[in-house]
Amino acid sequence: MKTITNHIKLMGSLFYQKQPIEKTIKIVDALVAEDVLNTRTLDQLKSLSAEQFEHDFGVLFEGVGSMPVPPWGSVYLDKEKVLFGESNVQYRLFLQQNGVVLNSGQREPEDQFGLMLLACAYFIEQDNSQAACELLGERLMPWGSVYLEQLQQKAPNSFYQHLGNDVLLWLQQLIKQFDIQVTKKNIYLK
Repeated sequence: MKTITNHIKLMGSLFYQKQPIEKTIKIVDALVAEDVLNTRTLDQLKSLSAEQFEHDFGVLFEGVGSMPVPPWGSVYLDKEKVLFGESNVQYRLFLQQNGVVLNSGQREPEDQFGLMLLACAYFIEQDNSQAACELLGERLMPWGSVYLEQLQQKAPNSFYQHLGNDVLLWLQQLIKQFDIQVTKKNIYLK
């Protein structure tokens, strides 16, 4: 279980924490060595300049310019496609009921893809597999698979396109391995 927790943490960091490209290469290399990510994903990352990598992270996760693939669940689950929508409110309540109050120092929705992966890892570390499974099956994957598919199609570089594919495949295997039921929810795309 410790290995799965580490994989989830590392993947969560790729979608949430801005890091220098050198550190990201080390993370992706470690995930390739563990057969979580594919070698082509690492190769695509290595082909990026530090400036391009930093810019594209800003576009995908920080709202720099036009965001082609928003990483927040409420954008996909709420008809109005708003941040801090009803689905985010419900997720915040779920976290609170499980003893978690996120405070990143910024006013941001808790339903950010990478942040949700980090919360899942936290639940596993706390031996709360029920909350981890609920997070994956009822909170993240109902919209996360669509998000990752959109990332594959619309990301500004092939590293993030391949990353979206690899993470989707890995999460699908995890869901199958632990027999997690993914709740069907209406998805609102542009």
